[in-house]
Amino acid sequence: MMQYIQFHTWRILLFSLIVTILPFSGITSCRDDTSKKTHVMAADSVIGSIDGMEQLNKIIGKSGGHLLIFDFYTDWCPPCKELEPILEKIAKEKSEMVTVYKINIDRNRALANSFRVGGIPHVVFLKNKKTVLALTGLYPKNMYLKAAERFSAATEP
Repeated sequence: MMQYIQFHTWRILLFSLIVTILPFSGITSCRDDTSKKTHVMAADSVIGSIDGMEQLNKIIGKSGGHLLIFDFYTDWCPPCKELEPILEKIAKEKSEMVTVYKINIDRNRALANSFRVGGIPHVVFLKNKKTVLALTGLYPKNMYLKAAERFSAATEP
């Protein structure tokens, strides 16, 4: 009986520790918290915004072999907000090789469905009218940068 009490006490302590540490662990998740301030892009942003299938099709049609990055996000998603300055920097530093666009999935559900967005942030790398990479979640800047460099340099066979 004493062993059971000790084991149960350790389980409670471990659970308490996990609950206490989890918010500070760097694990990112999106939950709907519409009471928070909405996400607003800076006026001098080099990232474009897409608001509809017709606009998306025109952009893809004119892209040729240029690499496009589509960032599917929502205003209430903390990891999405963390991702914006990363993509903004890549868009500025690598403007000759990549163009970045944001797509708000709350306002463009059909676009999100067409790219099979199951979680956010969801970043799609598209070249020659084909998806070459899709990443769901928040990754370090280096991951997005390496993917942009790799796929912008790649030629279609």
